[in-house]
Formats: sequence, C-alpha cells, structure tokens
Amino acid sequence: MLEAYAVLRHLRRYSTIFAMSSGALPAAISVIRVSGKESRRCLEELTGREKILPRELFYANIRRDGELIDRGMAVFLPGPKTSTGEDVAEFYVHGSRAVVDCLLEALAQFDNVQPAKAGEFTKRAFFNGKMTLHEVQSLAYLLAARTQRQRRLALHRNTLDEALGNIRKQIIEVRASVEASIDFGDDVEFQWEDIRVAMSSIISELSCIQEQMKRGALINEGLRIVILGQTNVGKSSLFNHMANRDMAIVSNIEGTTRDSLEITVQLSSVPVTIIDTAGIREIPLDSLEAEGIQRTLRRAVEADIIIVVLDSSICKDFERDVRSVLSWCNLKKDTPVFVALNKCDLRSVPNNILLPWPAISISCISGEGISSLLKIICDYIDELCPISDNSALVSSQIHRLLVKEAISVLTKALKAKDVAITAELLRDVSDCISEMSA
Repeated sequence: MLEAYAVLRHLRRYSTIFAMSSGALPAAISVIRVSGKESRRCLEELTGREKILPRELFYANIRRDGELIDRGMAVFLPGPKTSTGEDVAEFYVHGSRAVVDCLLEALAQFDNVQPAKAGEFTKRAFFNGKMTLHEVQSLAYLLAARTQRQRRLALHRNTLDEALGNIRKQIIEVRASVEASIDFGDDVEFQWEDIRVAMSSIISELSCIQEQMKRGALINEGLRIVILGQTNVGKSSLFNHMANRDMAIVSNIEGTTRDSLEITVQLSSVPVTIIDTAGIREIPLDSLEAEGIQRTLRRAVEADIIIVVLDSSICKDFERDVRSVLSWCNLKKDTPVFVALNKCDLRSVPNNILLPWPAISISCISGEGISSLLKIICDYIDELCPISDNSALVSSQIHRLLVKEAISVLTKALKAKDVAITAELLRDVSDCISEMSA
C-alpha cells in the first residue's frame, strides 16, 4: 500500500511523459504520444492552435521556435477517459528519423516534460485504474508473443484472478470455522470432517490451476530438445534438418562438434529450442572433446525432450546402444526419449524392431523420415497442451512457486491434528493466494 501511494505521489509530482508509440523507423507514419497535465500546452505551442476541441483530429504545421518540423495531424484527449487516465496528446507525423528526433527534442524542452521510461505509459494506466495487474502481465506476454498460441493465450479472458476467486472464498470460510472454534470453544459446533473435505477440495482446485499454469508456461516459454548420440552418427545433420538451415558443421571426422549449438523453431505453434551436442564416447581424443562431452551431459539434464540418434547402418543392438547413451546422462524423471535410426539409406532397418521408446528410421542425406520424426514430437507437444484447450493460464515463475507452496501448506494443514496449527497454516495459504492476486 505504501509503495502504491509513493508511486501515485510520484505521478502527480512529476510530470508529463512522451515517447514514440508506433513502430520502428523509417515508416510511413510515426505516432508521438504525450501523457500528463502538460500535454495540452505542448500541443498548443507546437501546433500554434489555442482553441483545440477535445477528441477532434486536426491538421497542423508543427513548429519549434518558428522552424517547421513537419506537417501532420494531431489530437487532444482529455483525461480521465484515456488509455493512461491522464490528459493525452498525440502527433501523427511522417516516419522519418530526422522528423521524429526533432519533435522529441522539441517536447523535451518543455518544463516538467520528460521522455517516458520503458513501460511507463502502462505503469500510469495501472496506477490510474485503467488496467488490472493481469492485463498488464497479459500485455507484456502479447508484446513478446512469437507464436499464434502465445498470442491467443495473452488475449484469453481466462485469468488467474478469476481462477483464484472461488478458492479465496473457500479459504475464508474454512479459516472462519477453524478460528471460531479456537475463540469460542464449546459455543461453536465444529465439524472437523467437513473442514477436511473443504481443504481437500481446495487442494484439488489448486492442483488443477497448477496444471493450467504448466500448460501456459509451455506455450510461453517453450520446450528444450537435446539431440544426443555417439560420435559421427548424424546428430549435426539432423540438427540442420530440424533448423531448416546449415548451422552445424558436418563432416566424416569423428568428434567434429565440440560445443553445443542451439536454435529456436516453432513446432505445433510452440517455441522449441533444439540443441546439437558433442558426441558421447568413453575415451575423448583431447581435453577439448572431454569438455564438449561434459557440456553435452549438462545440456541433457536441462532437456524437456531427448532425441537419441543411432547409426542404423552399423548398429547391432538398438536398445543396448540407446541405453548406453542414456546411461551417461542424469535425466529428469519422465523425460521423454525419441529414437532416430539414422542412415537408413545405407541399410534398411528391420520392421520388427521393438524399442521402449518411439523410434523413426531417418536419412539425413535424403531427408527420409525427418517429417515423421517431427510429427511424433508435435503429437507429444499436443498431448501436453492440446491446441483446442483454452484453459491454459498466463503466469509467472513466482505464481507457479506460490501455487506449489499453497498446495504444500494445505497438505500439512490437512494432516495436522492441532486446531491452532491448522489455523496458522491456513493463514499462510491465504498469504500465498493474496500474493498471487497482488
């Protein structure tokens, strides 16, 4: 509360801000926005107009100290019915860097007028009640969106605040019952079993929200695919195919790849970072290759998906070779593994091979099987987060940690046998929910 009050005082005391609010220069048109109590004065002096009608776009010669900057359009929007809740002026000029720089310099010469910092227009909109915290966060995700799924998620109306609304109400009711039993003892009928049922219900709802957050995080943050295998099996060739460009050096010399390469692509409209790694073998040729192998193992730990590449032209026991590669890595639990049986153009792979992992025969020379490999990976991504699923939630890492903490504390409260301890734990849960709601 004190921080919010301090920010409001800052907004009132300091001034008017300005910035270019359109795209990169050069462009056909550039929009310069001014927000604050001095915006009308800036507009009047730069356009030479004294009687400016609110919300009426007009043509003007924009001048600084008598010198013509540009001929363009301008408008004055009186607060509070504006995007920031303040008086706003906008200039529409030609998108020349020279024109825009000159106009920005002219605005900076006014008293109590200063360039806006990054996100300051949105900050003022938030503190003036024009945007909720969720809308601010969604805007940030929308501006950073690279895929259509990210765009849809950022614009989706399914908000975390709405999801937490019912839970907040239930916790208040449970806390009231528990604390009343402490304060009034025998005067209050206390049904412990009903409290347990209510807490179990809250845990279930929070777990559902946790899954929705995970799906939202998958859409916004994406996945990491690490390509593993022994030396000279075609990992870099597969990486180049998946990247759709020649990024990694490919040669017949074993141990060519010494460091990790990565590129981000879209699979099933989700950002996926594909990582090429150094080949794994027991006896590296030199210290550089040894360091490359160590980096490979570190990358594998971070992976969300593993692709193990085998040279099917010389492989005799496919399952043993895959397990040999995986034995080097300390993978996260349940990390999915896909097997690419490369070089099928040199020797066809028997159809009766049964492996514990999804396997596809591919040829990095002809491109055969690459699309099939990408399809099964896309199918896996769609299982994690179906395209038709609209329940995913925009959330930050802090939100996800708070939900995890709330579930953990509620589980302890469910097991507690002392009413006072339960009441204290429920207060902690309320604090977690309040932090998520900001």
